[in-house]
Amino acid sequence: MFKKNNGKKIITGLLVLSCAVSGIILSASSPYKNERLQDGQQLDSLIQLHMQEARILPEQFRVRSVRIDTIFTRKEYRIEVPSRFSKTLFHLNLDKSLDRFEMDTPAKVHFPSRDMDIYVYSNGTVLRSIRLTTEPELDSLYTEEN
Repeated sequence: MFKKNNGKKIITGLLVLSCAVSGIILSASSPYKNERLQDGQQLDSLIQLHMQEARILPEQFRVRSVRIDTIFTRKEYRIEVPSRFSKTLFHLNLDKSLDRFEMDTPAKVHFPSRDMDIYVYSNGTVLRSIRLTTEPELDSLYTEEN
């Protein structure tokens, strides 16, 4: 009997201690804060920044506005890339940077061309679409170092 009571006291003490430690950790941690984009121009700037980081030249992409309805238009990026360009890595890096703004970037790969469509979503609305297409003629412009 004496040993059971000691065991219960030890377990109770450990539970109280773990709750206290959890409370201290929770109060010391910074609150989760989502950033918000102010407007579509900031989103375009982020997309273009990623294109620059991926060494996509201005001659390789076109931007056009697509009218969705009487109120909303969406920008569509069409980017030509060499066959060695990693579309998946571009998508991953873009997704990581837009995640902090609570934006999703699902993608669709077309076979056999392996072209990729990336959709930038927020609150159930597609804000931008990015089409990455393989252009073999660009292979000569890129070396292994690029």
